[in-house]
Amino acid sequence: MEFREDQPRWQQVTQVIRDRIAAGTYRPGSRVPSENDLMQEFGIARMTAHKAMRALREEGTIYTVRGMGSFVSPPDSSEAGDA
Repeated sequence: MEFREDQPRWQQVTQVIRDRIAAGTYRPGSRVPSENDLMQEFGIARMTAHKAMRALREEGTIYTVRGMGSFVSPPDSSEAGDA
């Protein structure tokens, strides 16, 4: 992926994940890539991957289960907030 200079990389990675969810690549309840996976796929630093994942969690797009990974939230859970 070629990053644009007009937007932080973590925001661009966040948008890629959102786009993949919208396209059905990642479905509700399915696992999304880990921070390590994002680092490898996009060639980004750990902090960049961490910021992207945190933003997705905060907006309710994904949720994380300690020791298991991060998953796509059900469609209505973005209103409920993070557990």
